[in-house]
Amino acid sequence: MRIGALPVPGLPTVCVFCAQPVSHGRLCEGCRKDLPALGPACPLCSEPMPRVTAADLCCGRCQQRPPPWTRCRAALPYEWPVDAALKALKFSAQLAFAAAFAELMLPLLRREFAAVDALLPVPLHRWRQALRGFNQAEELCRPLARATGLPVATAVRRVRATEAQSGLGRAARRRNLRAAFALAAPLKCRYPLLVDDVMTTGETCWQLSLLLRAHGAEQVGVLTVARAANGRQPGSGVSKV
Repeated sequence: MRIGALPVPGLPTVCVFCAQPVSHGRLCEGCRKDLPALGPACPLCSEPMPRVTAADLCCGRCQQRPPPWTRCRAALPYEWPVDAALKALKFSAQLAFAAAFAELMLPLLRREFAAVDALLPVPLHRWRQALRGFNQAEELCRPLARATGLPVATAVRRVRATEAQSGLGRAARRRNLRAAFALAAPLKCRYPLLVDDVMTTGETCWQLSLLLRAHGAEQVGVLTVARAANGRQPGSGVSKV
């Protein structure tokens, strides 16, 4: 398995990790099996848990501070090679990884979020999106929307250019994101699904969920490619700005 195997025009579609030809999708079966498994996780925030517990037992943080979303799921743990692939997606514009990761997110969406009525990509501030040229959450939503027929909601804007989340503690992340988001248009869904690349402490989705619930959402779901364990801080390559 390697990172950065891109398709070559005129040649068959290849696996994004190993560059072996694939008949459909962007992942070969070998690399799909080699990707790390999430394992036991909190049913509310999807943070990996150290050992198997009762299926409905939440982690200590969720027991002390229940999140404002209804359910959160991640396809993979934030480990090699997932972390490197997400950096390649975001900072080297290797957008083929978005399609590959969406393949892994789709079964979770269909199984765990059958009642959602819209996909809502976590927004970037307009300056950051202009600099990067795209929003990785939107790129993840595109194949999910095509596969499910769900609309992609664009009612939320990131209105404040916040400090990079990487390197900040949990409380600092919370302060950093206050008033960072606003509704730019009436919310037309009742159960939006927030889509993003990685969840660390969950503060970004926390603030978005509060905003959505305050403007008419009856439930909010969260679906990410990866979940960091025990508040592991992604490096600058996966900061939330």
